[in-house]
Amino acid sequence: MKKIKNREFIFSCSTNAFQIEGGRNLGGRTDSIWDEFTKRNFKIPPVGSAEREINSIEIAADFFHKYKTDANIMKNLGLNGFIYNMDWTRIFPKNSTYINPEGLKWHIDMFETMVNNGIKPIPIIFHWDTPMWAEIQGGWENPSILDWFRNYCKVIFKYLGRYTDMWFVNDENSTFTLSAYLSDYMPPAKNNPTAFAKAIHHLNLSAAIAKQEFDIAKKEGYLDKDALLGIDHDWSPAIPLDPKDVNDLKAVEDYNEWFLDFWLDPNLKGTYPEFFYKWIEENNIDFKIKESDMDLLKNNTLDFVGWNYYRPCFVSSFDKDLSNIKLKKKTETFFVKKFKVLFPENGVRYTDWNWIIDPSMLEPGAKIISKKYDNKPMMIVENGLGDFDNKSEDMIIDEKRIEFLKEHIEAVLKAKENGVNFIGYSMWTYCDIFSPSGGYRKDYGLVSVDFNSPIRERKPKLSYVWYKKVIASNGKDLSINIDELKKQLEEELIQWDLFKK
Repeated sequence: MKKIKNREFIFSCSTNAFQIEGGRNLGGRTDSIWDEFTKRNFKIPPVGSAEREINSIEIAADFFHKYKTDANIMKNLGLNGFIYNMDWTRIFPKNSTYINPEGLKWHIDMFETMVNNGIKPIPIIFHWDTPMWAEIQGGWENPSILDWFRNYCKVIFKYLGRYTDMWFVNDENSTFTLSAYLSDYMPPAKNNPTAFAKAIHHLNLSAAIAKQEFDIAKKEGYLDKDALLGIDHDWSPAIPLDPKDVNDLKAVEDYNEWFLDFWLDPNLKGTYPEFFYKWIEENNIDFKIKESDMDLLKNNTLDFVGWNYYRPCFVSSFDKDLSNIKLKKKTETFFVKKFKVLFPENGVRYTDWNWIIDPSMLEPGAKIISKKYDNKPMMIVENGLGDFDNKSEDMIIDEKRIEFLKEHIEAVLKAKENGVNFIGYSMWTYCDIFSPSGGYRKDYGLVSVDFNSPIRERKPKLSYVWYKKVIASNGKDLSINIDELKKQLEEELIQWDLFKK
């Protein structure tokens, strides 16, 4: 297989099985919690509205059938990495011991296809998509899930380890547990503090167990001896609403403790911050963390850090009077009543989906992570712009996405120059997919997918040829010349043969 050394900077795209793959009832696969959730909560808002759409994921972008086409498109783009959030259920559709041969062979074929096209697969083992057979037995609240997860790791390291030397265990534990265990926004929709405490602890332990199996797989020769196993987190660095207000400054400290330290310390330091134990006690949560669990975490810390940076957030003290501040959308509060996140209208840029656009905290945030965790290797795993792309013309001119990516890649490369151990950048996402917050109306891709087409036909956007130029220059050419890019896209479309559609 073609080796890409860890010290070489990787330009990648990222995506996620339940959002792109389709084939949900094919190849021996059964339902996960996202299959059940989307079927039960199906909702299509009016066209053009920035509301949540919950649509079918039965076909999605049909990567299940089109991965060879997509590998061809990625090779043409010049990618040397592809981050893929894997689907546990496709490999273990019945229980923790039955291995689905078709599901495993599909992954082997897909990984091999990527490698043969010069693209390093970078798998994420778990991303929100618990098998229904596991959820019925308690899911992440049940400590038995650790045995089930261990067997999953053993199998994928054995059969897929030869294709890559970079892995992540979990992706966005914070969004998953906050939205699914302290809310009903996402499945399994528990909205229960005890369920939350159990789920996040078992997710942390799953990473330690994965590390144990990772080391065993290295000794058995299934993995490269220099292979890395990481954790991916979606921290939005905090900006004080009023930098002169000591209460807002304290709120930023509290926010960063809960939204950075709490999620990464267990798997990078092997510890929990003391405030987590205090929170369990103050809320009378019937859950004890065993000493043996902490030994497991301490003895199996991970090798590197993935970071999903989309935007920073503005934070104020919890009791701050906001009556004189014009806000773009509703203020957010959390289970910790020490701060709130708000969205000032004046002087702040927003996407059409009301997400803040601001790369200014990427380098400072990267330096904070780097300092906290001994300058471990770091990679941007997700960074991208969700938009309403105009797909009615022959060429999809997504200038806003190009401008967004340029600003953020510049910040990554600047941080790298200034000592942050960045080993790669991966934009979200390769092609248009199902979004948990926007369905199929929220476009993120460099490549358009026609969701009205039976074959989910692919087509490059202007951002595709721009990112292609960035990769070819190894990040040295981030310039934007729209007229020149349009000419390049026109040429790309002429050469866009049947094997890219």
